[in-house]
Amino acid sequence: MARVFRDIIVQAFAGLYHHWFRATLSMLGISWGIVSVVVLLAYGDGFRLALDAGFKGAFSDGTVVTQMGQTSLQAGGERAGKRVRATIADVEAIGALPLVKQSSPEFISAFPVSYGNRQSSHTVRAVDASYGEMRSEHPQPGGRFLDDEDIRLHRRVAFIGTEVQRQLFGNIPALGETIRVGGQPFEVIGVLEEKVQLSNYNTPDKYCIFIPWTTMSGLVDTQQVGTFVWQAVSPTLEPKAEKQVREYLAARYRYDPEDERAANMFGSAQAQQITGGIVNGLKLVLTFIGTLTLAIGGVGIMNIMFVNVQERTREIGVRKALGATRTQILLQFLLEGLVTTFAGGVIGIGVSYLMVWALSPRPFLAELLDDTTRVTDIHLLLTPSLVGVCAAILMAVGLISGLLPALKASRLDPIESLRYE
Repeated sequence: MARVFRDIIVQAFAGLYHHWFRATLSMLGISWGIVSVVVLLAYGDGFRLALDAGFKGAFSDGTVVTQMGQTSLQAGGERAGKRVRATIADVEAIGALPLVKQSSPEFISAFPVSYGNRQSSHTVRAVDASYGEMRSEHPQPGGRFLDDEDIRLHRRVAFIGTEVQRQLFGNIPALGETIRVGGQPFEVIGVLEEKVQLSNYNTPDKYCIFIPWTTMSGLVDTQQVGTFVWQAVSPTLEPKAEKQVREYLAARYRYDPEDERAANMFGSAQAQQITGGIVNGLKLVLTFIGTLTLAIGGVGIMNIMFVNVQERTREIGVRKALGATRTQILLQFLLEGLVTTFAGGVIGIGVSYLMVWALSPRPFLAELLDDTTRVTDIHLLLTPSLVGVCAAILMAVGLISGLLPALKASRLDPIESLRYE
């Protein structure tokens, strides 16, 4: 048996050697197909990471922003259209729910802001210390975000966005300086580092000033909370935590917990659903285009193999006359097709690495979002899983394109084959 297989392998490679030009053309066709598949799928993975980077700048995993609205469904005898507003006590109670890790109120207002003789108007967000972790508010070196002591002691401190620093301070260091917000003095304790933010529900954070919510009462009424932010104990439990928060608010203010207009929630889970839908649709199209290109290469191999079978008809007749079975002929030509496909695939993956390196990154959201870090550009990724998918497609193409000509060769009549001119 081992000798038979050895003879089959020798005959297959001998056939490739004597018809090297056609084999080379087949390899090039497969190589181009595999390059198309790999580069297109690598683009799709890079597209997903670019969107993820944009959304993560707005929400840490498991974070949900809740904006109170008006009821649209009746419950408990209450009328629809009732305005719903939470309180600080509600936000604290939500933070203590079993599936909620932390919560923060958020009061948003625009105020005139000044430093020396420079004046501008900026959005002020009055929040809790936990807000910084939930909304990815990372300070530049030397500074910090608000902490629990700032909240407890009602300190007049401010964490400012990068655009606020640029407009008020220019090239002057902002840490430790005093700005006036609505006429009241606030010490700058931190400056936001460059932040990519694809999603926002008011004003991008780089244009905002963050102060303790306990200090906001000197500027606006803080009795009612229109917006608050909370984080689930685990990203996987975010949907259950959202249901828990909705049930708390519905029971507290007597409306149907299914009423999404009464409490509009948007967070990392919804962002991932949006990203997943866009990316999956794009990858489906790219995979179809790449597979179609690879299938065309497979058709090329099949045609060349059919030509080989036709030109080697007398050779097949001689082999059968000397005792070769249909199975041996079948395996010989099938092996020739698989070797050609495999060699073309290896060359294609090697070329794909070079193209991914040369084409990455591609401009995407960085210019739109003023992203100097360029993390929202599309960085093409050639991952082991992607190579595995391409290898599976390649194997299928190789089997199909080699099997039909091999079946034709194995079914040739030896007497008719010997007479073939």
